[in-house]
Amino acid sequence: MAPTSSSRRALTITLHWALFLMLLAMIKGGTAAEPLRWAFVAGGGLWVGMAVLRGLLGRPGPKLTGLARSSFAPMHWAMYALLAAAVVLNATALLALTPQVWAWNSLLVLLVAATFHAIFHLWRHTALNDGALRMMTPKAMHKHL
Repeated sequence: MAPTSSSRRALTITLHWALFLMLLAMIKGGTAAEPLRWAFVAGGGLWVGMAVLRGLLGRPGPKLTGLARSSFAPMHWAMYALLAAAVVLNATALLALTPQVWAWNSLLVLLVAATFHAIFHLWRHTALNDGALRMMTPKAMHKHL
């Protein structure tokens, strides 16, 4: 049975913020405990799988125009590709199939891309006033946005 739209959205929001926090926790110390890395691999694999099977949840919105609008989906798919690469490289490094430095570098690349991703959505939310942050924040936070 396929998840409902609201449960899929809730799971996506949970994975979005959980993986972000895991990424920060893994990078902060320069190395991460194996259980945290496996949780990242599992959560990231689930989220990428959901996106591949069901498509993107986000949409550009009517206030987004031009290049920003036309690049919205490709840039989000690129983020999923970077997440998938980080998941695969961390899983293979944990299994001692690839060097740890590849996994580490994939996390750094993902963090840089996530920073630009966040800046883009902050710009949308503030400059365009299109409520972009409401799309990926828990409902309890909406009153503060």
